[in-house]
Amino acid sequence: MNRRTIAGIAASAAMLLTACGGAPSSTSGHRPIAGGTATFAEAVGSPPNYIFPLYSGADSGNNNITYLQPLMWRPLYWFGHRHSAEPTVNYALSLAQPPVWSNGGRTATITLKSYRWSNGQPVTSRDVQFWMNLLRANKSSWVTYAPGDWLDQITSLTYPSPSTFTITFTHAYSHAWLMGNALSEITPLPQKAWDKTSAAASPGNADLTPAGAHAVFTYLDAQSKSLVTWDTNPLWQVVDGPWRLQPQTGFDATTGAMTLIPNRRYAGPDRPHLSRVQELPFTSATAELDALMSGKVDYGYLPFTDLSLRSRLQHQGYRIRPWLDWGITFVMFTYPNRAAGPTLNQLYVRQALQHLVNQGQIIQRVFGGYATPTYGPIPVDPPNPYLSPTLRHNPFPYSPSTAAQMLRAHGWHVVPDGSSSCQRPGSGPGQCGPGIGRGAGLSFTVDYVAGVPAYTQEMEALQSSFAAVGIHLALRQSPFTYVLTQSYSCNAATGAGCTYPMLQWGSPSWTYVPVYYPTGGTVTVDTGLGGSHPPAFMAQINRLVQQTHMTSSAQALDQYQNALVQDAPYLWLPNAAYQISVISNHLHGVSVQDATGHIYPQDWYLTR
Repeated sequence: MNRRTIAGIAASAAMLLTACGGAPSSTSGHRPIAGGTATFAEAVGSPPNYIFPLYSGADSGNNNITYLQPLMWRPLYWFGHRHSAEPTVNYALSLAQPPVWSNGGRTATITLKSYRWSNGQPVTSRDVQFWMNLLRANKSSWVTYAPGDWLDQITSLTYPSPSTFTITFTHAYSHAWLMGNALSEITPLPQKAWDKTSAAASPGNADLTPAGAHAVFTYLDAQSKSLVTWDTNPLWQVVDGPWRLQPQTGFDATTGAMTLIPNRRYAGPDRPHLSRVQELPFTSATAELDALMSGKVDYGYLPFTDLSLRSRLQHQGYRIRPWLDWGITFVMFTYPNRAAGPTLNQLYVRQALQHLVNQGQIIQRVFGGYATPTYGPIPVDPPNPYLSPTLRHNPFPYSPSTAAQMLRAHGWHVVPDGSSSCQRPGSGPGQCGPGIGRGAGLSFTVDYVAGVPAYTQEMEALQSSFAAVGIHLALRQSPFTYVLTQSYSCNAATGAGCTYPMLQWGSPSWTYVPVYYPTGGTVTVDTGLGGSHPPAFMAQINRLVQQTHMTSSAQALDQYQNALVQDAPYLWLPNAAYQISVISNHLHGVSVQDATGHIYPQDWYLTR
């Protein structure tokens, strides 16, 4: 998801690794340790659960796409930086040289660098072809696919040599969009090891037909879902990244604990210094904090509800660094929901709800100041050239009186701290709207991620502000993986699976990773925006989204943002820091926490 320059992130290490790897040098008087094990805390209730790097939206959490897969399989173009927080392309860490454009800007010729798989085979254009064949034959399973998107605009793919390939599009699309949201997604896969349809089959060329590519994908997907075999399955030992799972004991499917060891054939820069990295699971923020306090975690996080412990942790030998990201936060509305859909379909209701979000108060009281407001589909922070001038200030500032006035103007009897009800049903001016009967109330349930006290506090703040105009908000907690899966379960056409009126994934709710250019294609389509909006509105949004793909002009992005925000399709919430990181003073090489959510354990090393 995309997301992230963060001006507020300070350098968090006193010592840096050399650019080409090798032994780290000390500038602080501490003595580096050769090898060693560093421990990293997984997010609460969110252990890795999908290893195959061609994943659906339900498997697109950081637990998989930044903490696991890219450590072992590198994308064609890497976005994010080790020593700055810019969410931009990093050619030094990319598998390929910058694309060379021709044919009026329609054709990109891409040359691969010299990388090798851990089995000794070179990474070639055939591995790129393997990825593309699997993706094209199974595109509905890919997290960012939207009908008519870049994948459907390819007119030709050629692989003239083991080190080069070309890709030609139907139009001269924005190169910024194609780099950030298309070429960056391509991930070469080990064709000579993975091109098979069963465990008993020998690798071949099954991917060269759509049916064969579908069968290969089905097999790899099933193997990815077999968590108990991750560290014994030879498939997942063939990697081109700096790390691989420790064989036999690298993953505990019951707890989610994971151990990574260096890939000794890694050909990229910054080869690992540590002997291993352990990613540790936690069922609650309290459990993770207890592990920090007892010195069992080198790189963890401080719950927002425990910010008073900062000084104590610093005294124990930790440094505190907020980890901000290139993302946005919102509550999803489920328009096909039978109970709440008719009410949520009313524009004035959604705008009134937005006027009831006291973002400033939530930022200070819930997140201790470690958050930034969200006003629309492009982040307010970090400062960036994409944000519309209109959205540099809140278009729906907190105002219960304005919300109450909007409801009264549409036929509601507003009872502060009571139960407001519809008194003028109907679809005409000054009436409640279609499908809302006389006496109907304003009552919703919001599902949100369990195990993070700050999210409960945030939802309780919403509950209180909604009550100020007689709106009832029921709170329901669920594990992160369940909430994420539920968000993709709603079928807008049939209403099946749309059991939740409102749903909140956490903060951020959407990050521009693995799509980095903040256009609207994936946000509006993948999060179900089009479920039951008027066709004319969706036609307008789709047209504006397409304009952002055709040109990199600020005007196109401005028009898209402004139209989407005025429709209030989501309930925008503050975007909290991804986490308040707590890093041991013995762990170095964490110079900057990447705004794209990636980690760089190959840069880390320990000192005494």
